[in-house]
Amino acid sequence: MMIRRNAKILVLGAALMLALPAVSSAQMSRVEGMAIQGDFIKDWSGIFTYTSQVANVGNLVYGELGNVNFPPVTFDRSVGAVIGNLWEGRLGTWAVHMREQSPNLGQGNAGSNAGTDSLGGDPNTNTTESFDIMWGKKFGTTSFGLRVNRSNGRFLQQVGTSTTKTEADFTETDPNLSRNIVGVGGGIGFEMSPTSNVELGVLWQNRTWTEDTPGLRAEDKGASAYLFSGRAMWQWQPSIMVVPVVKYWKVDLGQQSTPTGGTATGIDEDFKGWQVGAAGNWTLGSNDLFVLGVNVAQNKHTEQVGTPGQDVEATQTFYPQMFGALETHVNSWLTLRFGANKGVVQKLEVVQPNGDKTERNFQSFNMRLGAGVKVGNLQLDAILADDFPNNLPYFISGNQTSDMFTKVTATYPF
Repeated sequence: MMIRRNAKILVLGAALMLALPAVSSAQMSRVEGMAIQGDFIKDWSGIFTYTSQVANVGNLVYGELGNVNFPPVTFDRSVGAVIGNLWEGRLGTWAVHMREQSPNLGQGNAGSNAGTDSLGGDPNTNTTESFDIMWGKKFGTTSFGLRVNRSNGRFLQQVGTSTTKTEADFTETDPNLSRNIVGVGGGIGFEMSPTSNVELGVLWQNRTWTEDTPGLRAEDKGASAYLFSGRAMWQWQPSIMVVPVVKYWKVDLGQQSTPTGGTATGIDEDFKGWQVGAAGNWTLGSNDLFVLGVNVAQNKHTEQVGTPGQDVEATQTFYPQMFGALETHVNSWLTLRFGANKGVVQKLEVVQPNGDKTERNFQSFNMRLGAGVKVGNLQLDAILADDFPNNLPYFISGNQTSDMFTKVTATYPF
């Protein structure tokens, strides 16, 4: 009886608290709540990587309810919509995203990564996104998608004459890590058979910055960022779908400065990575989901510290990383999920310009807990704080947890 009573309290506490705004950094909440990349499951948030999917997700409105860095300051909030019934669908499906902060490369928000693990993250932190518009249309068994996005900010300060003018097209502390963005992308999807389909996506962005101060101009030296991605979904058996994934991405962070009347000097720097993996998606019972997969990946950060060719190179390799997750529908309105990923063999190698090398072999373990509540047509998906199952809400256990929920996404399909 005590166990049953505690289970009821847990469900009640989750239901009550999921109705509140939530915080901290993550991907779209359902995917992040299972500690896996969205590439390996079927979810509407895949439209940011595989643009052709825009034509197939139906109509919906979503809200990212914000993260907290230093309370009570929130950031990374957004509202967006995918609408396929404009003009009775004759002109395709349109999607618009209004964000507080530019998303990372190929992602739906600023907290998720293009690659595997933290070194696979996008360092850009522009908080002045202007627009992000997508279009998709299905022609028979083939789907097409296009995307254009822009993030732009500018700062101008002039004291006295124009010779004491400071002008920059950025808004953050470090202009090299808060570049302005103009991006275009596209995707295509093929239904290869009644039981399989393939999706390919590409995203290219021009990321620039300048800072003009009296006697000196600083700016980017290399402005490209791009992502190539591909995956297939094969219904191997009635209850098992196999999802292979391949991705490659690169972000250029080179910068240079030019004194008035002088010669430009600069340094090269970039982040890049690749991954090849596959996952099995098992349908359990009527609508539950179990995911188990493996991923081989590498992330690399190269930074020039002397003359060209004199670089510090940090390489993170997973060979492989394993991941697994469970999503279960407790009843018609409550969903619980958990998942983890772990490097089976994981290595971080740093090579200095003189050839000195340090190497660390370790196997990191990352786990997440999630929950979802359906209220009418509105679906609220949240990531639970790691210590939530042990402590429950304060009004039940008397123990203080960290942020009760580290992120919440609201989705309204129609």
